[in-house]
Amino acid sequence: MAFRSEGDATAWERGRGEDPGAIVPVEVLGEMSRSWYGGRLEDQWRPYSAAAKQGLLRDAGLSGEFWELR
Repeated sequence: MAFRSEGDATAWERGRGEDPGAIVPVEVLGEMSRSWYGGRLEDQWRPYSAAAKQGLLRDAGLSGEFWELR
């Protein structure tokens, strides 16, 4: 979901009776997605390992328990 502000996202989640999950600025998601999906149309592209995926998240500043891949 996209919201204008962190406050709007938090209010929406709480209005539903839930704890807000991860709230990430769209710029961070853009950076991460360019790394995650970049090169997929290339013939030599191969799927990332779990460790490489975790590294892409970490490099985008997405760390902590919520972002741990299992």
